[in-house]
Amino acid sequence: MAKYNKEYYEPLEQMMAVRHQYMSKILRDHTGQDIYNFFQNKQVLDLGCGTGEFLNNYFEMGAQCTGIDIEKNFKLKNKKNFNLYNLDANTFLKNCKKKFDVIFLFEFLEHLEEGDKHKLFESLIKILNKNALIFVSTLNKNLLSKYLAIDIAENILKLLPKKTHEYDLFLSPTQLQTLSQKYKLSLLNVEGLQYNPIIKSFKLSKVDLVNYIGALKY
Repeated sequence: MAKYNKEYYEPLEQMMAVRHQYMSKILRDHTGQDIYNFFQNKQVLDLGCGTGEFLNNYFEMGAQCTGIDIEKNFKLKNKKNFNLYNLDANTFLKNCKKKFDVIFLFEFLEHLEEGDKHKLFESLIKILNKNALIFVSTLNKNLLSKYLAIDIAENILKLLPKKTHEYDLFLSPTQLQTLSQKYKLSLLNVEGLQYNPIIKSFKLSKVDLVNYIGALKY
């Protein structure tokens, strides 16, 4: 197992609660189900699953879970219906024979070049079941997001390791919608994520200028 990088993973772990809150809201509004009933027997894929701890929450709700990460920082062992693979996303998707009901792309898209984003979405639609949902969180693309996510978070406050992000790879909600439409996905909703550095937590916000979370439907 690679050395666990607390500096990198701690902010991601602080997002777990707000991701769950957002998904609960979307599922209630668009499926009429509460999140605990919805995830029973669903096939769930988490690309960039990190330690695997977030994905494990949905395994415990009865989902069949697959996690993929290029770094091997898994904190959990594989078991029936819960499998973590140390692979890059392209390798996994190229050989994937399963289809999924839910896919997580949390803090993932902002690390991909433009061409790789298209390649990803082209691969994803081949492994989605009808009415599947994709949940995304990423960074908006504007000068404020660059200033806060790179200049402040990485270089001044050191909340993240330096060079975690490249501004050119950031993706605005409008760009996400355009990308989604090209691959016949509907963007259901986008909300901002607001970070409080004092209590080290995120909350949903009407302002999506920096971090935002969204839901796509196939």
